[in-house]
Amino acid sequence: MRSIRGQVCLTILGLSGLTGSSAFAETAPVVAVNREIGLSITGSFQDALSSDTTSYVGTTYTSTGRTRSYESGWNSDSRRIGWTPGFRADSSVMFDAFGISNLYASAQFGLQDGQRNYKYHFASHATASAPYTFRFGGKDDAKATSTRGEIGKGFLLLSQSLLLTPFAQGGYLSSGFDNFGDFGNFFVGAGLKADYALTSRLVLRGRFGWSAVLSSHTGYDYGLNSSAHSLWQGGLGVDYRMTQHLHLTAGGDYSYTHRAQADASNTNASNSIGIYSWGSLPHFQNHSSSLSNDLTLHAGLAYQF
Repeated sequence: MRSIRGQVCLTILGLSGLTGSSAFAETAPVVAVNREIGLSITGSFQDALSSDTTSYVGTTYTSTGRTRSYESGWNSDSRRIGWTPGFRADSSVMFDAFGISNLYASAQFGLQDGQRNYKYHFASHATASAPYTFRFGGKDDAKATSTRGEIGKGFLLLSQSLLLTPFAQGGYLSSGFDNFGDFGNFFVGAGLKADYALTSRLVLRGRFGWSAVLSSHTGYDYGLNSSAHSLWQGGLGVDYRMTQHLHLTAGGDYSYTHRAQADASNTNASNSIGIYSWGSLPHFQNHSSSLSNDLTLHAGLAYQF
């Protein structure tokens, strides 16, 4: 009698285990990692360079009524480098609708707040004046936010072990010294995500994207006008399922942006520099450039729904 009861109990436990395993694996791992809400801690390294050169060339009248040429201008260079801590919140969903499978949407918000090493050099020159230069450096506040949204369509390959998802993206980047919103730009673009299941629990994740950073901005920008420029993005990560719903996530994301701009125009001298009231209109030239390399490492937990 006891042996029969034991066999019944073992059978029930075995059926429960099979039912649990089947429920545990009913969603392809590469699809499951796109149905998560997660929170991560981050460490972000930035190496950002910027430069600005401006010059005025024209003529002015002397006290005796003669004309003489003049030239004035200045140039500046700055560099910001170092690590800052922060956090990142992610949410993504993959679903079927209107007869289309694996539709994809996601949202992400990241924030960084810390100090980086900042160096600045300025030099100016003018006709009949001694050159002037100064430089300073030290630790400086570095604040930044990143908000991004994506929509796309996933394609399952290799017996559902590989998921390729082309997507469109858009968002807003901001950075500052004392405030998060000193500088800000919107961006729009596209990209491709790849998720590959090494096992039923471990998924490797990759992402590549390109965006146009639009000219809208706030705060002071190096150069006279902001201009559209490219933002390149790449990332690698892992997603490990510890339980049916709790996942461990980690990885790194890299981005690169470069902007170069030149302006040239003729402007009334007295209005532009406030020194020469009579004479020819000056020829004005300005060139500004900036580039930034950014690496963000992240580790956190995600809940699969």
